[in-house]
Amino acid sequence: MKLRAVTILAAILTVGAQITNAQSMVVTLTLGPNQIGLVKTTQGITTRIIFPEAVRDIICGDLYDPATGNGSFVVQRIDTDVFLKPVVSKGLSNLFVKTGANGEHTYSFDLQIVGLDQGHRVVNIAIGTAASVETGHPGTQPSEEAKKILYNAKLQADETIFTARKQAERIISQANQQATDIHSKELKRVEALDQQQAERAQQDVEQRFVRAMIQGIREVKSLDSHVAAKKISLNLDPRLLTFDDRSYLRYTIKNDGDKEFVFGALSLERRAGKETFVVPAKVIQGRVENRLGPGETIIGILVFDHKEVGQGDKLTLFVRGQDNVEVGRLSIQ
Repeated sequence: MKLRAVTILAAILTVGAQITNAQSMVVTLTLGPNQIGLVKTTQGITTRIIFPEAVRDIICGDLYDPATGNGSFVVQRIDTDVFLKPVVSKGLSNLFVKTGANGEHTYSFDLQIVGLDQGHRVVNIAIGTAASVETGHPGTQPSEEAKKILYNAKLQADETIFTARKQAERIISQANQQATDIHSKELKRVEALDQQQAERAQQDVEQRFVRAMIQGIREVKSLDSHVAAKKISLNLDPRLLTFDDRSYLRYTIKNDGDKEFVFGALSLERRAGKETFVVPAKVIQGRVENRLGPGETIIGILVFDHKEVGQGDKLTLFVRGQDNVEVGRLSIQ
């Protein structure tokens, strides 16, 4: 019995929901001379208002003007019908309609722009002394029991929606808080990693310095320390310093000419017997571009592994221009 009662109730709710949806789109307003009827419209949808007499005059509070683009409603009349269509998505206005041969009756309306599922499609107007809303099918009224069921169902639906919104707000709040916590933890983790890397770098520098002090600093005097070629000067420090398995050689290039000088690269090469090899070297200099204006100077350091150069090898520094053309050279050892 309980299952049957639940099934019947569900059927009543379904039918009632369908009836309610139809009623919300097709309504009847009984208006007296001092009453205002509410007409709900939707952007993109035309609402038809049907009057019992021929329409004579229409006055809209926010009539759309195609010349200026101002206004919210397009209004047309045909015999006893008035057609409304909003051109904006939200807004309010009002409307006055006079009917009869001499304009005997004046109807007043408030116009409201609502969502698609709330807007009126057809509004029937009846002359009366009190405003009322009837169903879209005259003569059929839902029973009191059905009304009560629909009312309770609406209350439950409102309560369900309210509860769902609260739960959604709580979930969103929790998610935002979790995202904030994760972001904060990630920042702390990155800061800790940066600190560890900085400490390791400092330790590495200290260890290299200690090894250099223990092993001692070796010096090799450069064979050549200065050369001038093609309006540039190439100078080397007279000493090549070696410590902690690395050799360091400081160089200076100066543009002695009156035009801009551009060189392609610095090349460190060793000659063993009749063979020539390029020595891998890191170039550290005061500017990124190999470009010098008149009178400008570049100072840099070449860093390379001293084990790459044998005892009897001849080591030479080359300055090369475009297409690897030699511009100048200096013998180091």
